[in-house]
Amino acid sequence: MRPEMVYWGEWLEQKILEAMRQGVFDHLSGKGKPLPVEENPYLEPGLAIAYHILRQNDARPEWIEADLAIRRGIELARQDLRRTMQWREEALRALEGKTDPRSRAERAWVEAEWDRALRAFARRIAELNEQVFLFNLKVPIYWLQRFKFDLWEELQALGVPEADITRLRQGDPTNG
Repeated sequence: MRPEMVYWGEWLEQKILEAMRQGVFDHLSGKGKPLPVEENPYLEPGLAIAYHILRQNDARPEWIEADLAIRRGIELARQDLRRTMQWREEALRALEGKTDPRSRAERAWVEAEWDRALRAFARRIAELNEQVFLFNLKVPIYWLQRFKFDLWEELQALGVPEADITRLRQGDPTNG
């Protein structure tokens, strides 16, 4: 390939950036507003009418609502586990170095609550994966399907200590 050759996409991007610097796009009507896309040329005529009716009534297709519920669900589950993990760390830090019976009992209670939170998170991931399965059946375009959540990857990404993950794994009947 010769050095003076420029790919079409790069050339086009350079022209657009050049026009932006010169202010060519500054006074376009509708600047800062979404493009008014009324028709989707890829939809079958029957679906186009259905989507038009949904749009006119501020409604969304069921699969979009399902996707939003999955996104909200995973974010809430992650927030809850993060909050519990922070609470656990603070509680254990406050009990550090204390060996009296009450402190030992409180430490055991904190660990039991943490284990309960980990099991609850695992159940929520399983429930979300059921929702993902149903979502994938509803979504009209296969490349919009979602992958199921991997419990172990989620726990690692949240920074759960490896020892806690291992303990949860050992108690997991689906872990073969």
